[in-house]
Amino acid sequence: MDYNELMQQIKSAFATAPAPEDDNIICHECEECFVLRDGVRGRTADELSDSWVEENFDQLPLFSDDAKRFYFPAYFRVAALKPDSLVAQFVLYSLSSDFRLQPSDGYSPQQMQAIRDFLEYIETRIDELDKEDVAKAKALWQSVA
Repeated sequence: MDYNELMQQIKSAFATAPAPEDDNIICHECEECFVLRDGVRGRTADELSDSWVEENFDQLPLFSDDAKRFYFPAYFRVAALKPDSLVAQFVLYSLSSDFRLQPSDGYSPQQMQAIRDFLEYIETRIDELDKEDVAKAKALWQSVA
């Protein structure tokens, strides 16, 4: 699978993910979370620029479960495009833990397959240090089905 095919699959799989309500974008109330909320409120994953994602590479843990699912495609897009980036490292770290990965109506089979395909895609494009997180993520996302 090439990059464009992967992005089409991810976009299609997550197209049905509902946008989080304004009061369900962030995990708690603090200044850092408020800045994140204000930066994404009313925007889709497609509307988040690559540069925004790169500047906010470490913000995934601050999203609520529902917001994380909704905005994953933006982070997947940048991580797959730049597998050696901090974005990719934080995406892999997030996917290798079940921390805040329980959106209200779960992940669809298509979303889970897109995540597994993302992991397969990126596994061959990263250095050895990140492969441990890929292995953990692959095990987690096989069992989440």
